Amino acid sequence: MTRFGFGAATVGIALTVAGWLAHWPPVTVMGLAMAVIVAGSVVHVLRRPRLALDRAVEPPRVEKGLPAIAVVHVTNLSRRTLAPLTIEQRLGDEPIRALLPRLNRGQQGLRTYRLPTSKRGVYDIGPVEIPRADPFGLCRTVQRMGADQRIAVHPRLLPMHSLPVGTSRNLEGPSSDASPQGTVTFHRLREYVVGDDLRMVHWPSTARAGKLVVRHNVDTAQPYTVVLADLHPDRYSAETFEEAIDVTASLVNAMSAGRAPVQLRTSTGDRLGGPSYREPGPLIDYLTEVRADPAGSLTAQLILLRRDRGGTALVVVTGQIDLDGLPMIAALRRRFDRVVIVSMVSRPTRLPVHPGLTIVDAATADELAQRWNTGVAR
Repeated sequence: MTRFGFGAATVGIALTVAGWLAHWPPVTVMGLAMAVIVAGSVVHVLRRPRLALDRAVEPPRVEKGLPAIAVVHVTNLSRRTLAPLTIEQRLGDEPIRALLPRLNRGQQGLRTYRLPTSKRGVYDIGPVEIPRADPFGLCRTVQRMGADQRIAVHPRLLPMHSLPVGTSRNLEGPSSDASPQGTVTFHRLREYVVGDDLRMVHWPSTARAGKLVVRHNVDTAQPYTVVLADLHPDRYSAETFEEAIDVTASLVNAMSAGRAPVQLRTSTGDRLGGPSYREPGPLIDYLTEVRADPAGSLTAQLILLRRDRGGTALVVVTGQIDLDGLPMIAALRRRFDRVVIVSMVSRPTRLPVHPGLTIVDAATADELAQRWNTGVAR
């Protein structure tokens, strides 16, 4: 991007012509001086520094609030010494500036500077720009180097403990085809497939069917947690919504400790993970870009959960609690061993008491994590 002082040049030419026509030497000299200044300014900004520049972002994925840096390697390719240069780039809408060191001919330099990581999201970092302007401010040019890069600032992961669950209410149920295969609970008889343990062959049924039939056992005691996040903006302020996302990510991370299965659901109907999913990374990546959304409803997701296989724990993350919806959440105790409601509110008040539910509230994620560890996960 280049900007030339055409306005000043036009004025200079006009003064020169007017002074010459009017036989007024001072005006002519003034016009010529302005034209010379503009010409010098153009030459000054067009003499761009010859250098090689490479930028790296470390790390490209960072937790909110933790340090991330840009590392710039630069080499002077010109035959003269380069004075210190100011470089600019944009992270989203925020400009970032740094100063490159003085470099002699052929000399290499290194500059690092911190990138802002106070806001959750995925941001594009624009190419490095080297602005250059003349002393009079008439002309300006910007030299762009390198390509766009990206940095993901994911939610904070607080030290939250996993819930002390892991045994089913009834070792003989509930079970389903989706339950992880194991040795605890008989689920059904099925046809033998290659790889099945021959000790599980059910011989009476095999004799009747004329083909090998095996007992299909499942493990209903394996921990499985569902974290349901309410994204409706009416439940939160701008501050408490961000705190709720930090808590949601922390819960997903905590409940998957030891590679236990976890599923993340939202009030908009999104589902990630499941009974056999043990990797929290993609779930946290999803939360990096999630925004408040009035679409969908928490009630609709609670109805769907009543039809699913259930698990050992359900954690509902919301803002201001809808008291009318508590009975529907409490009814899910038939499907889950524990049901916990996490409420992020600006001013915590006296919590309602409802049979079968554990409710914890706080104004900040740090306060919530402390109350969770001391009052819920113990």
